[in-house]
Amino acid sequence: METEDENRIGAFVRLEEGLYRRGNRIFARVTVNGKLTWRSTKTNKLPQGRQWKEKWERRQWLAENGFMEAPKRALGPSKGAANNRGATAQCDGPCLRVNFLLDQYVEAGQPILTRGGLKAKAPRSIRGELYQMNPLRPFFGEKDSAAITHGDCDQYREWRNSGGYVAKFKVRGKDVTRRTRGGDRAVDLELVVLRNAFELAVRRGQLKTNPLTGRGHYTDKSTVRHCREVAPTPAGLKRIVVWLDDHGHPHDGDLAEFLAYTGLRIGEAMQAQWHTVDWHENLMHVRRSKKGVFPFVLLLPELRRLLRKMKLKATGECLFPSPFDPSKTRDDSCFRRRLAHACKELELPHVTPQGLRSYFVTQARQSGLSDAEIAQLIGDKTGPTLIAQVYGDVRPDHLLAVARKIRLTATTRKLRRKEQKCPGI
Repeated sequence: METEDENRIGAFVRLEEGLYRRGNRIFARVTVNGKLTWRSTKTNKLPQGRQWKEKWERRQWLAENGFMEAPKRALGPSKGAANNRGATAQCDGPCLRVNFLLDQYVEAGQPILTRGGLKAKAPRSIRGELYQMNPLRPFFGEKDSAAITHGDCDQYREWRNSGGYVAKFKVRGKDVTRRTRGGDRAVDLELVVLRNAFELAVRRGQLKTNPLTGRGHYTDKSTVRHCREVAPTPAGLKRIVVWLDDHGHPHDGDLAEFLAYTGLRIGEAMQAQWHTVDWHENLMHVRRSKKGVFPFVLLLPELRRLLRKMKLKATGECLFPSPFDPSKTRDDSCFRRRLAHACKELELPHVTPQGLRSYFVTQARQSGLSDAEIAQLIGDKTGPTLIAQVYGDVRPDHLLAVARKIRLTATTRKLRRKEQKCPGI
C-alpha cells in the first residue's frame, strides 16, 4: 500500500479511469476518509486490477452504510483458505455481524423467500422463529456473517446439546434461568432461521453467497417420534384422568379427556368458549389453526357427558379458564408438566397433548373411518397422507381382532360354482 499527493501523479502511467501502473504493479486511485489516495492491487494484470477495484468500491460502500468494516488489506484470503478456515473470526469493528442480519430479518417481517418474491409468514411461525433466535444470538451474534462455515454449525450443535444455552424466563412473575438442551431437531430449526436471515442478506446484496447453503440436517428421520407413538390406550387415558383427579387437578383431567374426544390441537382447545357449544345440533364451533378446514367438532356421547359435567362447575365463558383470572384462558405449560408427571407416576409411556389428538385419530380409524374423512374431522388441510404417515396407527388388539376374520381357505363364488359342477377341479 502506498499514498501519494496529487502533485506526484505524474509518477504513474494511466491505464484507464482509476487505474495506474508504476513499475511492475497496478495502483488504484480511491477515496479513503474523503481524501484521494493510492492503493496497490498487488498485481500487474489489468483484468485482476479491475476486479480488485470493484471489490474495494463495494466494500467501501458497505462500510459507509454501516454494514461492515472497511478492508484493511488489498486482497482477502483465497477461496480455498476460506473453505478450510477452522473457526469463525470474531468481529473487532463494525463488520456484518450475525446479530445485525437477524435484526434486519425481524424488521423485514421474517418473510418467506421464494422465486416469486417475498411472502409473509403466519403469526404463529413468526413467534416460533423469534423464540428460536434466542440461542442463536449468544453463539453466533458477534461473529462475521461472511466467515460462518459448516464447521461452526457442528460446533453450535455440540454447544447446544451440551446445555450451553441458558434460557431466561418467568414463572408466576419470578425470573428463572435454566440450562437447556435443544436436541438435533431444535438445532436444525434454529439453523434454518439463521439461513433465512442470510438469504435475505444475499437478496439485498450484503452477502455474495449464503454460508449455510448445502449444510444438510442433523435430524435422523428414523429416530423421530411421531405423535402416534405417544398416544395412550383407552385404559391408559382413564388411568391418567383418575390420577389427575385424585391429586387435585380435575381441570387437567377434563382437558386431557377433551383433547382425546375432540382431536383438537391444544392451542385450539384453549380458545374454546361455552357459547360455541351448540347443544341442539350436537356440534361445537372451533377456530382451526394452520389454515385448517371443517370448523366443527361433533359432540359424541363421551364428549357430551364431559361437557355437561364441566358446565356444572364453570365460572366463566372459557372452557379452560386461568386459575388467576377466569376471564382469560389458562397457560398450557402447567398441563404439559402434569400430564408427563402422571405418566411417569403411573409407569405409562410418555403422553403429550399431540398424542391425545392422535388418540382421537386412532379411535376413528378403528371405528372404520377412512384417512380422508379423519383428516377432514380434525381440520388437517394436508389430507390423508399425513394421517397415514404421522397419525395413522391401529392398536395390536384391534389388529388381531381384524386378523381373526381372515379365512385362509376362502374362495370366490365363481370358483365355488365351478367346483360344484366339476368336482375334479
